This record gives sequence, C-alpha cells and structure tokens, in this order.
Amino acid sequence: MTRDDVRAVVAFTNLVGERDGTGEVTTEQATTEMFEAPRFDVSTDVVTVWEDDELVGLGSVFCRDTVVEGRAMVSVQGAVHPDHRDRGLGSELLNRLEARARELATERLPGEPVRLRTSGGLPDSSAQRLLEDRRYRPDNYFITMQVQLADWVDQGEETAAVRPDAEQLSATRDAHNDAFRDHRNFSPIPEDHWEFWGKSSTQRPEQSRVVVEGDRVLAYSLVAEHEPGVSHVELVGTRREARGRGLARQVLLSSLRAARAAGQRVSELEVDSTSPTGADRLYVSVGYQPVRVVSRYVRDVD
Repeated sequence: MTRDDVRAVVAFTNLVGERDGTGEVTTEQATTEMFEAPRFDVSTDVVTVWEDDELVGLGSVFCRDTVVEGRAMVSVQGAVHPDHRDRGLGSELLNRLEARARELATERLPGEPVRLRTSGGLPDSSAQRLLEDRRYRPDNYFITMQVQLADWVDQGEETAAVRPDAEQLSATRDAHNDAFRDHRNFSPIPEDHWEFWGKSSTQRPEQSRVVVEGDRVLAYSLVAEHEPGVSHVELVGTRREARGRGLARQVLLSSLRAARAAGQRVSELEVDSTSPTGADRLYVSVGYQPVRVVSRYVRDVD
C-alpha cells in the first residue's frame, strides 16, 4: 500500500462495511494517518489485491507489544470485495497475512507462541466459513449498541463528569489500563500509541467526558466520529478502585448529552460479550440497544 492507494482503500473499506453489515467505516484523513502509526509499516503490514486498477482485496496485521495470555497476539484483518468472492482470493489473502503475522511476532516477541485473532463478521458470514475451514475457532463476540439521539429520553441525572483537557486525556491512559487489566485479551496501551490515537482526526474531545478526583481520572468515556453524525464511544471504563459508584453511568450520560448538543444522530459503542463487569446492562440502562453482533476468531500457532 502507498499513499496513492488511500482513496481506493477508503472506498473499498466503506463498501465492504456496508455490504457485509459490519458497520466498519473510515475516511481518507484517518487512513492517511495510519502511515504514521507507531510500529505499523504499511509497506509490509498491509496486503492489497488488485484486478487491473480495481482494489478487490485488502488486509493488515498488527502485533501487540507484550505477551497476552502467554502468547504473542497478532491481529489479522482482511476482506475481499463482495463482487469478487468465491474465487479463492480470500484464502490466498489469508495465506499472505498469516505469513506476515508470524514474521512480525518473531520480530517483536521472539520465541513466544503465536495467537492470530481476527473478525468473523456477522453470523454465518463467508468470513466465518473460511476461518473455520482454516482451523480458527470462535473466541468471543462484540455487540454493537446504539442510541437514536432524537428519541433519547434524558432522565436529568446530575453528574460530576467534565470535558477532559489535554492533561486529563493523557492521564486517562493509566485509568484505562487499570480498568481493563482483568478483561480477556487485554494488553496495556503504550504511551506512544495512546498519543497517536489521541491526535487522530476522528477524535471528539468535546463529546468525551471524565470523572476526576485530584489529578486522577477515575472514569472516562472517549468519543470519536468515524461516520458523519455518529458519535462512537471508543473507550469507556472505571478504575477498579472506583467501581460500584455509578461513575461509568455518569460519563456515558454526559457524553450522550454532549453528542446530542453537537447535532449527532446516533451514539454507539461495542461491548465484549464476555465482559466481567456486566457492562451491557449499564449500557441498556442509559438507553443503548443492540443492533448487531460481530464475532472474533482465534487460531493458536506453535
């Protein structure tokens, strides 16, 4: 992939997300920004498939910086244009992505066994069938939940949540790493990745909220906008020591109010079906409803 391919990559990604119903969407600016991502080299970690001048397949790999549950965890993502499936392109694309994933794991975490992790899409998708043929197994499921903001009924609860300033946004990394350290498949987010992600053109700090005591962030809801009119809650959580105080509810309610005030149509988020905190019940209580379920598959490579 080169910078000349950005427009084609965006069109491909958005078409596949719409046709497959996964909701995946991107912009030219966000895709261009990936050329600057720490420890991600588009020249080696992205595979493109072309037929003449048409992009018909796309995939990427990304390796975590630390061992996860005793293995080097490598994300393998890929798709084939819906009009070009059933020609063996998906299988060949996966071959190349898996080969690069093993190389990357060896470079990053030498000597560690490898776990490949990827999306299986919606139930009974062609991606699921291919992955199961290749000895991947279902691992967990992510539920996308949405609030239609025009219809949302605000109960008027008071909150201590505030819009984060730059220092608080930086401090939220420590709160997030603490909040999620008891979740499956989690690894701490390094400082350089956090800084890169926080500078993305998709970030919407004016719709994000934190609850702070002293100089510590206790709870947070960080929002981005990948699709016009859709306020996407990227990360939401509460430090372990502050759980049970309703702080996650406070940041979510305040973010919902900010999103509606900004003229957004929808607020959405994803929740892991295996969340140990029962987060889906919280989301329903403030107005979110499930709209789709996307699977995650894994394959262990020794």
